[in-house]
Amino acid sequence: MMRLCLIRCATLFFPVCLFLSATIGIASARITVDADQQYQYAQSLLDREAFDEAVYEFNRFIHFFPDDAKVPRARFQTGMAHFGAGRFSKAAVIFDERTRAGRDSTLAVEAYFMLSRCHAEQAMVEQAMVDLHNLMAVTTQKQIIDRARYELAWLHVDRGRWKDANRIFSEISSDNQDRYGVHKMRTALEKSDRIPEKNPTVAGLLSVVPGAGQIYVGRYRDAFTAVIVNTGLILAAWEAFDNELYALGGTIGFVAFGFYAGNIYGSVSSAHKYNRDRQTAFRDDLYRLRSLTISLGPVPGGARFGLRAEF
Repeated sequence: MMRLCLIRCATLFFPVCLFLSATIGIASARITVDADQQYQYAQSLLDREAFDEAVYEFNRFIHFFPDDAKVPRARFQTGMAHFGAGRFSKAAVIFDERTRAGRDSTLAVEAYFMLSRCHAEQAMVEQAMVDLHNLMAVTTQKQIIDRARYELAWLHVDRGRWKDANRIFSEISSDNQDRYGVHKMRTALEKSDRIPEKNPTVAGLLSVVPGAGQIYVGRYRDAFTAVIVNTGLILAAWEAFDNELYALGGTIGFVAFGFYAGNIYGSVSSAHKYNRDRQTAFRDDLYRLRSLTISLGPVPGGARFGLRAEF
């Protein structure tokens, strides 16, 4: 009987021991990830445009492998992830730090370009230009200087500074003018003097006659409306005064004056809008001529050659 009990206890206890042994073994096993695996995983997230996850994983890499040679690249890539997510101010802080990584290192050069783009995205175009000038001041490499001039010229295009853009395009070295399509850009920019414009002052003066200012800027429906409304109000005020309805005539006259002043203001505003629309259309035509942007991105073991086009 005792033997039977011992056999039963052993039968029940043995599987429990096996289970506990396996559980302890699994718990004690450690999953190890080396620096290359962690960096590659973070980079794969960035490539898939999972920007928030990429920032987290690059920061994990920096934390666990602070002495790895890829740490500066990882910091740069966190900036790229922030930029991709639209966090331009955070990205700018990181790229500004990276510009101090070395005079002509790939990281430093790309950081200058990305810093300029961050500032441009924040409508800080003047600062974006300063970033490019700073890059040209610290490098002697012709390829980098020409690329900076190319980006600088486009910042002038963004501001509608056609002559400045044309001048900077012309400063790109002859070896790179074909690469950046300088000839076609300069040919297009030379047409900037022929952009049609309307003089806001003339539009306002013509609006002394209701509708004339709108006709000047090509807003014929507005001109017709201005003539009908102003003429109708003036006739109504005249009729009221003629019938000795002075209060009514004064009220209509006040309303008529408001419409008349609005007619003048609208003509001036329409002239400004006309000019903005023509400038924008000219700028859009220029962007259709934009060449591919050449860049070098840092990757493990070297650099990645890249081309970017604007559409």
